[in-house]
Amino acid sequence: MDRDEDQSRAMAISEPILKDLYGVLDDSVKFYFSEEYSAAARADHTNTAVANCIYSHAEKRAAALAATIPGLALLDKRSLKVANYKDQALFRFKRVKANGKHSNYQTKQQQDYDDQKPFDDFPAEATRLTVGYELDEAGASLKRIMIARPIGRNIFWTSQVVMQDEAARWEDITPRRFAVTEAIDFDADRIRGRRSGG
Repeated sequence: MDRDEDQSRAMAISEPILKDLYGVLDDSVKFYFSEEYSAAARADHTNTAVANCIYSHAEKRAAALAATIPGLALLDKRSLKVANYKDQALFRFKRVKANGKHSNYQTKQQQDYDDQKPFDDFPAEATRLTVGYELDEAGASLKRIMIARPIGRNIFWTSQVVMQDEAARWEDITPRRFAVTEAIDFDADRIRGRRSGG
């Protein structure tokens, strides 16, 4: 699979709702750091609590968005909630690191999602993506929003979503790999087994 081709295809699918996806996370992060939450309340929150609060706000905003955009729907498979756009792309909202990788504890179905495996009730051919937000170094405001393509434990590519003059565009920010590690193993089961000693 060609990385550039896969990225261009997925981002072309995402393009009509790119501004809206950005808005969901931008608004959720801004709301969390607004006066609606007191500084004392935020000080009590662990990193997990911060992520859970922002995710909860994003989920509500995504649901409102789905009610207004044709072809966009929220799917819920045993608490794995994703936005489905025209059965072509699935978007999972997460807090991520600079490379687009999330780091929370993963259930088997979350692993299957990242491994690009099919699910009952999820469109089989849809590309599984992560829409992620990265906080600044102080963990006190939004640094950037990106869309990433997980393949097992690897990130195949990462696109930063940039707002300019009320329009959204994307830039490739995939970390470059050394030549000897350029290839990505697309057999997620083999990768997970090799790393866990299975």
